[in-house]
Amino acid sequence: MKKSIVLILLFSSLFGEICAQNDEMDSLNRLLSHQVSREDRVNALNKLTFLTREKDLQQALVWGQRAEDLASELKDSLQMSRAKGNLGWVYFRLGIWEKAFRYSKESYLIALAKGYKTELGMALNNLGSLYYRQDYYDEAIKNFKEAYKYGQDENDAYLIIRSLNNLALNYTLKGELDSALLFANDAIISNEKFGEEYFITFTHRVLGDIHLGRGDVGKAIESYEHSLEISNPQQIKTSQASVLHRLGNAYFIDGNTSKALEYLTQGLKISKENGFLDELVETYKTFTMIYDAKGNIPLAFQYQKAFTELNAEREAASNRERMEMLQAKFEVEKSDAEINYLKVQNQLKEVEIKSFNKILTMFLVFTAVSVGLLFWMSIIFRKNKETTKRLVEKRSILEAQKKELQKKSAELTESNRSKNRILSILGHDLKSPVAQLKGVLDLLHSQELSKEEFDGISHILKRNVDGLYENIDNILSWSKSQMEGFKVQLLPTNIKKVIRPCLELLQYQANSKEISITINIIEEIALVDQDLLQLIIRNLLSNAIKFSNKGSNIDIYSQKDGDFIKLVIQDYGLGMSEIQLDTILNQQVYLLESSVGTDKEKGTGLGLNLCKEFLGLMGGALMLESKKGEGTTAILLLQSVTVNKAQQVI
Repeated sequence: MKKSIVLILLFSSLFGEICAQNDEMDSLNRLLSHQVSREDRVNALNKLTFLTREKDLQQALVWGQRAEDLASELKDSLQMSRAKGNLGWVYFRLGIWEKAFRYSKESYLIALAKGYKTELGMALNNLGSLYYRQDYYDEAIKNFKEAYKYGQDENDAYLIIRSLNNLALNYTLKGELDSALLFANDAIISNEKFGEEYFITFTHRVLGDIHLGRGDVGKAIESYEHSLEISNPQQIKTSQASVLHRLGNAYFIDGNTSKALEYLTQGLKISKENGFLDELVETYKTFTMIYDAKGNIPLAFQYQKAFTELNAEREAASNRERMEMLQAKFEVEKSDAEINYLKVQNQLKEVEIKSFNKILTMFLVFTAVSVGLLFWMSIIFRKNKETTKRLVEKRSILEAQKKELQKKSAELTESNRSKNRILSILGHDLKSPVAQLKGVLDLLHSQELSKEEFDGISHILKRNVDGLYENIDNILSWSKSQMEGFKVQLLPTNIKKVIRPCLELLQYQANSKEISITINIIEEIALVDQDLLQLIIRNLLSNAIKFSNKGSNIDIYSQKDGDFIKLVIQDYGLGMSEIQLDTILNQQVYLLESSVGTDKEKGTGLGLNLCKEFLGLMGGALMLESKKGEGTTAILLLQSVTVNKAQQVI
């Protein structure tokens, strides 16, 4: 039941396709009977030639020649390539090999020169078929493969399926059945993809040949039967005749002699009526084998005789075709060579006639132009040299200005960032401790705070006020350093005397966290600005206290190192990560993000950068060594100086 439905659908599709083609041909014929442009007329003629070249060869020949003439008048290379390709196939069907080869080759050359891929593929299928008829399978396969590639490039269903079927057939004839099966299956898939049924009967016939060649007689019979059932009504006789003798042979191999004779008898009738020489030869051959196997010697001899005579006739015709084909190739190549030779000869004669006068004229003109050109180029060269020199000078000035502007822009950006941060500090970090102090004083003034309560919070107020003092001092120092005319006053200074007031100022903070400070300072004189050094030591010591744990130690000591004095402040508190340390020492960041101390102490983030900057101004340097969780060591490198007793030391 399912098989019947499939067959009905296939026949419906084929009938619809035939009707559609007939409608298209009617429309094209009506178009030719009206006054239309020559461009539309040549297009219609080429389409009609293509649609009738498998049905009515003589009519297709008339339309193809008219299309060729009109395309030549219009100098339309695309329509010319199509017309020659159609005529090549018509002459192939008529067995006129010289013209078939010539027209197909000319179509190919025009399409190749202009890049018409569809026409290239059609011409290559023509040429491949000519080679196939002469048993030149490798040359045929080469042409069909190239045609298939062009079909894929253009997504042309007709060209793709035609090329695949031809490839499957030629590989079958070569005995390369795996390759043949691959291309046959691709042809079936392409038929389903594009909804084309024109070549499907041919594809299944080739599949039958492949299965038979591989020894799978059952599958071969199935494919032949399917091909016979769906034979295209436009080619019903040729399709049936080519399949029927194959079915007879397959059933004979399968051992079903009666079925084989049934199909062979049908095929013999059709082949005789239509003069199908190739099919008759194969039918006689299979009849001979069947009757020989059955022991019917008279009938076997009769068919053997018919086979021998007809096969000899076919081989003679094939030899004639091969000779005609070779002659066609030779004539085409000879004609092309003669034409090219004549063209070259004519061109040479024209060149000889004109060459002397041209050479003389060109020499005189060249001499005059060369003299003028040299003079003009010398002027241009001199001007270009001067212009280039000025441009180089201007470019150097512009590069310097550009670098200066970039530097100023970077400084301005950093200045704006610093300004915004300072304003944030003034608006928040400094306001908070002042607000706390004001609140406590208001309570004292209104006598709402007892002495005992005040004593309980006084240490917090003291810490906040000390922090406020330190922050204000840092901001004022930074502000002064940003002003023009800021100068450093370097004087011989006793380091011990500078450290003492810093310790007194920060002692309360250290005591509140129960931190012990150990001092081991040698009596050394350094060339420093005393105020700036106090600010530096105060900041570093304040940081050491800030990040030390309760009950921890801080060591302060100094040692001589050549022309420098090393002043070391070492704590054993929180320490810093490698990223934090790299940011402080190497990155160009002026305002650092202030970290919170072990007792929630806050800062401005200015301190460390002020230390780096001011030490640099004094000819010294700041080195930091730190490890997370083990503490930080700050090393101040100060210029050492030797003084006489007469010199003043601060």
